[in-house]
Formats: sequence, structure tokens, C-alpha cells
Amino acid sequence: MDDDRFRAPGAAGTAPSLAPSTPPGAASPDAPVPPPGPWPTGAAAPASDRWRRGRRVLAGGGILLAVLLVFSLGVSVGRMGDILGATPTPSYAPGAGQPSWSLLDQAWQLLEQHYVDPAALVPLTLERGAVSGMANALDDRGHTGYLTPDEVKARDEELSGTFVGVGAVLDQSSGTTVIVRVIPGSPAERAGVRAGDEIVAVDGTSVAGLTVDEIVAKVRGPEGTKVTLELKSTDGTTRSLTITRARIDIPIVSWAFAPGTKDAVIRIESFSTGAAKGVADALRQAMAQGATGVVLDLRGNPGGYVNEPVDTASLFMASGDVYLSVDRSGTQTPHAVSGHPIAPDIPLVVLVDGQTASSAEILTGALQDSGRAWVVGETTYGTGTVVNTYPLADGGALTIGTERWLTPKGRAIWREGLVPNEVVALPTGATLLVPDAFATLGAGGIGASDDAQLKAALAALEKREGAVAGPLRRAA
Repeated sequence: MDDDRFRAPGAAGTAPSLAPSTPPGAASPDAPVPPPGPWPTGAAAPASDRWRRGRRVLAGGGILLAVLLVFSLGVSVGRMGDILGATPTPSYAPGAGQPSWSLLDQAWQLLEQHYVDPAALVPLTLERGAVSGMANALDDRGHTGYLTPDEVKARDEELSGTFVGVGAVLDQSSGTTVIVRVIPGSPAERAGVRAGDEIVAVDGTSVAGLTVDEIVAKVRGPEGTKVTLELKSTDGTTRSLTITRARIDIPIVSWAFAPGTKDAVIRIESFSTGAAKGVADALRQAMAQGATGVVLDLRGNPGGYVNEPVDTASLFMASGDVYLSVDRSGTQTPHAVSGHPIAPDIPLVVLVDGQTASSAEILTGALQDSGRAWVVGETTYGTGTVVNTYPLADGGALTIGTERWLTPKGRAIWREGLVPNEVVALPTGATLLVPDAFATLGAGGIGASDDAQLKAALAALEKREGAVAGPLRRAA
């Protein structure tokens, strides 16, 4: 993988000074002021003196009013006059090719000369802020951006399927930070965290204005340490829970038959290394036990490595493309299925939601466009970009969207997402059922749960199973 080099600002040169200047038209402090009067007590002053006296009183009132205005508006009133008197006409002309970084150098010199808290001018912090701002200026949030060393570590942990935290999955699509899933057996579940809870604060600090990655970094920490979450329930009540962090091992793939059926529900948590192999193993086990259909649950799947959805699609598709990539020159490249499918005919339904992203959208688009699967749930996230990661010297990394991808039929996904064949929303506060939880369901089974999406997927699968003619082809 090529490493895009970033040349940090530091070109020699002196920025224009913004030294305070004396405002034009100011009166000389040595000008004499004629004394009034004196006037006898009770006597009227001469008309000319009364005028001068009145003028001086008005002037005094003007000075008092000006003082009040200065105090009400702040010291910036005086500084504004200084700066306006010294600022030259803008003449910056950015280069047509590589940036000269002179504007960045000028901003640094002004901060160094004038910022009120010099101790806060930490070079590494400012450099990281500049890199982050440069990437964010591309308006490719979620794809092109700067990762701090801690964020790189957290991302790598997620892709490995193991991390230290509390075991709650977060979402900000509604404008607030909501827990959309609590991992079974996790510290969060034991503490009483519920799907639908909104995170208001972490360790007493509000999370307003923070991104999901920033909040996750605050919630995670060393194993055995504690974190306090302030939560708002769906009924508006708030509560605080102190939770001990622990190592969370998430199986990349899990599966089980829906109670009372031979419908296999296969859930893929992410497309980390080994995801496709996990799906293949689950498929073989389910089919060996007489599976009549499959629900592929991709809800909350954030994606992962691009080769994994290609290999997963190849388990269900005998031929065709999985996706089309488009590079920065506009060149379009098809990426076809590989290998031999082990379940090319089994009825298939894909379950998605607003957090189904990236590689999970690649798989969804391939199965939907080919007609191989019926898609149920909510419009997906809309990633549509192949992202490469380039390490930086500070231990952080720059993620860069290097390619856009389209579905096999040429549908663009970036910022639009994939619309399911059957749109079904998960009710607020509802529990997202996963295969590991099937064994704990009561007599009513899935039908008695509030997971409307899974129930709709199973109903759609039943219809597709009824439409299958002849025996299913099964691979050993």
C-alpha cells in the first residue's frame, strides 16, 4: 500500500505584524481646556458659558456612555479598532498545485504572538488539529479523516473482534447518542443498560457535540476500571450507572434456527478477517441440519475488509459481479464472485438497518441487484467508499477514501444508502434479537418479541421458501 506523504507546514518567512496603531483624529492630551465660571451661588451663568458648560456635560456623558459600552462589549472593542487600523488588504493567492502552507504558518505565528494562554499552544495538538481540519474540509466524514493513536487502537480492536469496554453499540443517526444494542453477557447488560437509552454524559462530562468515536474513546479504558454513564430512558427519566470495564469478545459470526423452524438466522457482526469463513461454516452446519432458508442479519454491521463481502457473496452466487469500483480518474472496475457457491439456491433474506455500512452494503447490493436475496429493514448508512489507512509519524493515521463503489447495476450508495425491498423500522426501545438470545425466548418465541424487523424477515423468507420448486442444491 502506498503511503501518501504529508509535508507539514514550516516554510520560512515572517507574517505581517498586526501591531496596534493610534486611531486617526484623536485629540492631543496637552490641549488646554478653558475653566468655567466661577459663578455666584444662585446666579445665572452667561449664555456663552452655559453653552460651554452644557457642551462639557454632554461630553462627559458621552465619555461615561463610551466607558459603559466598552465594559458591556468587552476588551475586543478596543482591539477591533487596533486590528482594523492595521489589517492590510487581503492578498493571499493559493497555489494552483501543492499548497505553500504560508497561510497555516501565518495563523500559527498569530496564535503564538497573541493567544491569551501560551501554555495551551502545544505543537503536536495544533498539528493534529490542522491535519484533522484539512481532512474534514473534504466533507467526506466517516471515510477521509484523522485518527489519533487511541482511535487507531480502538479501530484495530474492533476489527479483531475483541476490545475492552462495557459492551454497548452506539448510534447517532437521530442526532443524539443512542444505545441500539447491548451485547449479551456484557458488563452493560449486567448493569441494566437497555437498547434505546441515550448517553447524556460520561464520568460527569456531557457528550453533547462529540462524535461516536470520541464517546467510544471515553467509555473504553483499561480492563477492571470503572466508568459512569448518565443515561436517559425512552420515557425521559435519567439514571446513572457505574460499570466496570471488561474484555469483550464478540463472535464475528453466530447462528441459530428460529425457534420451531428450520430457518437459519446467521448474524455477521463485522467483516473482520475470517468473516466469510465463519459464514461458510455456519451455512454448512445449518444445511447439514436441514435448513430450508437463511436470514442474513447485517444490522449494525459497520463493515470491514473489502475482500470479505466478496467471498461471502460467492457462497450464495454462482456468477456475476459483487461491486464496481471507480477510482479517482473515473476508471470503473468490476469485481466478480470467486470460487464455488455452497448455497446457490437456498431461499435468502438480508436484514439491514441504518447502521449497515461499508462492506456490509457491498454484500447487500450484490445480493439485491442479482435478485439472489430479498432485503428487509431500513435504508443503509450510505458509505460507498473504499477507505485505505495510511500511518502517520505520531502513531495516528489518515484514512482516505481512495475509490467509490457502485452496486453491480451501477447504483451509487455514497450518502444515499440502499433502500430495502421491504421497509420495516425497529420500534424505539425494542430489543434487537440475535441468534445467541433465541434459547432464552419464552413460549411465544420470536413472535412474542418486539423485534419487528426480524419477524418481517422471517415472514418474507417463508414466502420465498414456498416459491422454491425442486430440491435445493447443497455443497458438501
